[in-house]
Amino acid sequence: MDKAKVRVTIRIEMDEQSKATSMLESLLPDNVDIPEGLSVDFHVDERILVLVFEALLDVTDGEGSSSNSASSSRRMASLIHTIDEVLDHVNTMARVMNVGINE
Repeated sequence: MDKAKVRVTIRIEMDEQSKATSMLESLLPDNVDIPEGLSVDFHVDERILVLVFEALLDVTDGEGSSSNSASSSRRMASLIHTIDEVLDHVNTMARVMNVGINE
């Protein structure tokens, strides 16, 4: 069974590097219970908070089993849910910290 890696990178520009670092530190405790098959990497690049999410999905040739397809669907749904949770946390922290996020 071949695997495909899905990677989503989100770059959030802050008005100050110290605020990007504080935001990163607030996300690190949430980085503990990552669903199986997913990985995350959060870091700061100057004033930019970088959020990288990856999932390994099974790739079939059209004749793959439905369990592999279901597993990949669950993993993709889990990836989307994880991204949504992290972005919700970022939004909440931005309001609490009164952080300017450049659009």
